[in-house]
Amino acid sequence: MRFTNQKEIGGTVEILVGLTAMHTLSPIKVAAPGSGDVVKAGTPLTAEGAATTGSGAVGILLYDVYPAENPNGTVVQSGPIDSAKAQKHSGVTYVDALYSALPGVIFRNNIGAQGATGATGATGATGATGATNGG
Repeated sequence: MRFTNQKEIGGTVEILVGLTAMHTLSPIKVAAPGSGDVVKAGTPLTAEGAATTGSGAVGILLYDVYPAENPNGTVVQSGPIDSAKAQKHSGVTYVDALYSALPGVIFRNNIGAQGATGATGATGATGATGATNGG
């Protein structure tokens, strides 16, 4: 086997929180971004694989994807994610429409904070861990 395209890839960003068994993940074909060549982890995606800021989102992209080279990606559809890390890496600011579109995702924004009990959410639905679903 011979590789013809060599691209230096940096480390991956891990947005999942907790055990992988706590998450629902689904495959998705990622659409080419409007600018640049990468769709970054933490980006909300529609069913068509296009980036969105909220409405129409079916999941949060798990890892960086280079659609021109390989458009296959994975979205998180339920379970806890590190919201602060995902937003910082993707450059997308999460809004209330996103929290409504993805009720199964728990958006934690205080990972690693001492004395933290969970994220404050837009929906107000408290989970078993004390985290609140939403933003």
